Amino acid sequence: MREHDIDKHLISNIEIPDAMRESLIQDVKSGKRTKDIRFRYSTTLMALCVIGVLVISGSSASAAYISYKNRVENMPQEEQQEYVEELENDTYSAVDESMTRSLTRSEKERLAVLQNSYYKDGVFPEENMAFLETLSELKPDMLAYVEEDNKIHFPEGEMTDEQLLQYIDHEAKYMHTIEENDEQTNAEDESADQETKALDEQDNVITYDVSAEDEETLKQKSKELINKIYGEEVDDSWNFDVYGMDWSESDEFDEASNLYEINWYESDAPNAKTFQITIPKNSDGTFIINRYGMEVFADCDDFTWKEAQEYLPQGEETVKTFVKEKFGLGEPDRIEYGGAENVDGESVECAWIPFKLYYGDDYVVVHWLISTNEVNSVMSKSLIKVD
Repeated sequence: MREHDIDKHLISNIEIPDAMRESLIQDVKSGKRTKDIRFRYSTTLMALCVIGVLVISGSSASAAYISYKNRVENMPQEEQQEYVEELENDTYSAVDESMTRSLTRSEKERLAVLQNSYYKDGVFPEENMAFLETLSELKPDMLAYVEEDNKIHFPEGEMTDEQLLQYIDHEAKYMHTIEENDEQTNAEDESADQETKALDEQDNVITYDVSAEDEETLKQKSKELINKIYGEEVDDSWNFDVYGMDWSESDEFDEASNLYEINWYESDAPNAKTFQITIPKNSDGTFIINRYGMEVFADCDDFTWKEAQEYLPQGEETVKTFVKEKFGLGEPDRIEYGGAENVDGESVECAWIPFKLYYGDDYVVVHWLISTNEVNSVMSKSLIKVD
């Protein structure tokens, strides 16, 4: 086992078309400014998300979803202005920079449950989160946004469920404000509008809806893969979408780039538990399966890269056993692993280690969660085939 320089940059390890990679890198760099609000929640989540091609997809509109949309779209004028001012003050690239402390493990676990209740069942807080102008107004047990330092202040002790719901509600309204601002900016900026139109035209060429027959086949196949890889079940209470992408319609790519993108997500919550699967149409294409969301990472601790390396032997044995049991692959010729750096090459804390297992000229990339000793994502070109 050895470290290889090329593996230090996670995004460089992923053999996807350059256009997709560049788009994903820009999304990650823009942090919470991206339309996909799941990028906001943690460095770990952001990095794992870029393995696949993320989309926000439509789902049938439940009564709870309509209720949530009405709530964020029909805020009183005074409340809307508070969020506009927060947005104008916001210079952070990640959500944890804008908070006075990290969530505890218990708070993360309860937040994951309460977010589903908020978006899926229409369970809202009894009161709104407080907006304060100065730090002098803040009390130790308060949850509040303070304009003076532009931070969300958490209470010193464990938050109650009501406070967690207030925080969830705040984030939903804040993200709605961001989306409204983006739409207004694009409408006013003619050049940005033209760029958007150009991207839309390209998407119309390469992206298409699959037939009802293919959708049902891929739905069942993806259920089986989720159960095989993670030992978990998804059912029709989850949101499901699938679409095809024929990158070969663009002059830059060949047929090996064509794929089906499949998403299962538990609710409309921004960081709900999600399974994402990329199934190649061609035997030379890339297979990817990935799992993310607050619930997935609630039990994960962050490590410095120096600390993480102490767990390398355990991780190596786990991933070798995993690929043997799940895919019938034997002892790899060699294993390389990646260091903890973000897309700009800066050192970051990490909750996982990417292992690259070589079999001749082909390889499998496995992301291993250190705290839970679990495999969270798998990517392979050629070695893993899906019938």
